[in-house]
Amino acid sequence: MRPALRYIISVGVGLAVTALAVAFATADHLIMLSLLPLYGAVTSMMLAHKQQWVSLSRGSPTRSTRKRGAIIGGLGAFTGSLLLQASVPAGFAGYGLMLLGMAGAIADLDQASSTDQATTID
Repeated sequence: MRPALRYIISVGVGLAVTALAVAFATADHLIMLSLLPLYGAVTSMMLAHKQQWVSLSRGSPTRSTRKRGAIIGGLGAFTGSLLLQASVPAGFAGYGLMLLGMAGAIADLDQASSTDQATTID
């Protein structure tokens, strides 16, 4: 995907999430300001490493992989729901930070695998 298109989509997603937070919340203005760059960066990283996201979700998971995914998903859902009860922007920020961590890990994994392939070819 072309970088310009990826950035346009990322800004659009960031604006949409921020607009949702503004529509449902009357306080936490500083947190609302953080949502645009947070979701913009997450979306851009997800689009840049889209193939790695797809390949990881289509692999054959082992028992430990499924257990780790269930623990992470359960804790993320529990914490996110509590944050949403406290404040809509805080809940959106919590989910965004969880996605940012996942996107960063997948980007590192993608970078490492491409570096390993380049080293193997040489």
